[in-house]
Amino acid sequence: MITKNKLQSIISKYYLGGQVESVKWVLNGGTLTIDFMAPTKDMIGRLNVGGFPLNHDGTLAIFNTTQLNRLLNVLAGDLMLDAERTKAVFTKLNIQDAKSTINYSLADPMMIQKVGEVDEDVNWQVNATLDNEDFQTFVRAASSIQGNELVTLTPTEDIVGTSVLQFTFGERMEFSNKVEFHVNAEFEENVRQDNKIPFSSEMLKEIFNANKTSDECQLSFVDDGLLRLLFRSEDENINSTYFVVRKADY
Repeated sequence: MITKNKLQSIISKYYLGGQVESVKWVLNGGTLTIDFMAPTKDMIGRLNVGGFPLNHDGTLAIFNTTQLNRLLNVLAGDLMLDAERTKAVFTKLNIQDAKSTINYSLADPMMIQKVGEVDEDVNWQVNATLDNEDFQTFVRAASSIQGNELVTLTPTEDIVGTSVLQFTFGERMEFSNKVEFHVNAEFEENVRQDNKIPFSSEMLKEIFNANKTSDECQLSFVDDGLLRLLFRSEDENINSTYFVVRKADY
């Protein structure tokens, strides 16, 4: 069994407010693995869930996650999951609560776009640990300025000389409002301090919002613009990883 809230939490970590619709749920020995990619290909991620309560090994092709979410809204409380297959291909995902059952039609796995790969052998130049309060601060800051599309990440120092990573919202918009906050960070010797690196504010907001139940986030990036976010939730037994590419200079 799995609670409806946990299943929705799993889905939200790749769905990201509607940015990713089609994925493969890969089941192996009770572990669920989902690789996903934004349509714009500027974000790639992986989700691992331990102890997933579906007693099958194989691939479930979810083509329309919006429709799956709508079906899940019918249910409540604890859920039981099962899957039907025709020969080697799963065709139905069945989910039921105490009173209702939903049947979600699965796609052919060949219909799901292949997710790209990221070279993780990177010398990360900036590393920081964000806690749950930092997630919430980021989401509030990203939502506070209407029309803002970017957040800049800047390795710098605070007024007492401590190494920090500064997040700035609204800087690109002339004569506009602006929000800044920072977290403590560690820098490699070759990092370019005060180098402002732009990322999609909306994308990062959706990532932090989807992982609001996680314990912490390990953030790392390099000057040429690759950002990595590692989230873990011990209570939910979920680990999620995101790689995000910087936006063009401005």
